[in-house]
Amino acid sequence: MKVLVLNASPRKDGSTVGILKQIVEGINKEDQIEWIDVSELSIKPCAGCLGCRPNKVCVLPKDDAQIIGRKINEADLLIVGTPVYWSNMAGTLKNLFDRNVTTFEDFSTGSFPKPCQEGKKAVIVAASAAPWPFNGKGAVNSVKTILQAGGYRITGIINYGGSALGKELPQKIAQKARKIGNSL
Repeated sequence: MKVLVLNASPRKDGSTVGILKQIVEGINKEDQIEWIDVSELSIKPCAGCLGCRPNKVCVLPKDDAQIIGRKINEADLLIVGTPVYWSNMAGTLKNLFDRNVTTFEDFSTGSFPKPCQEGKKAVIVAASAAPWPFNGKGAVNSVKTILQAGGYRITGIINYGGSALGKELPQKIAQKARKIGNSL
């Protein structure tokens, strides 16, 4: 199985990365795992031109968006981790998704787009410094909306609020992450 991890956190030792590492640790060692740090990619913002819809590929000059789009298409499992900013996903991750609309949906089939990743599995991780109830619900819902539009079956969600309250990942969150990894 090909696993693609999209880490949108710029903090290498933050909660988002810690949770993602716990999930990856639980995955079968025979699986092919690729980790992408989204904050290190060079991606121009979406121009909103809709040129990607008839062409099925972004018409902007090639950058990392098209490369990651191909990797998403090739992966059997997508694990998306994001810190929560203003109750939403990181802007770098949103930019990546905006530039890959046709990786997730095919608009050539008529008036309603067809999912392009039908039947694939996905996991969502959101980590927020804010405590419950002001944590990552908005981020989880935004990522979930995009992935489900693409046809993904969401097999695990971790929404960790209050990450600023402690230095280490709580055991309960680490165990849930490993359990999700083991189930994949």
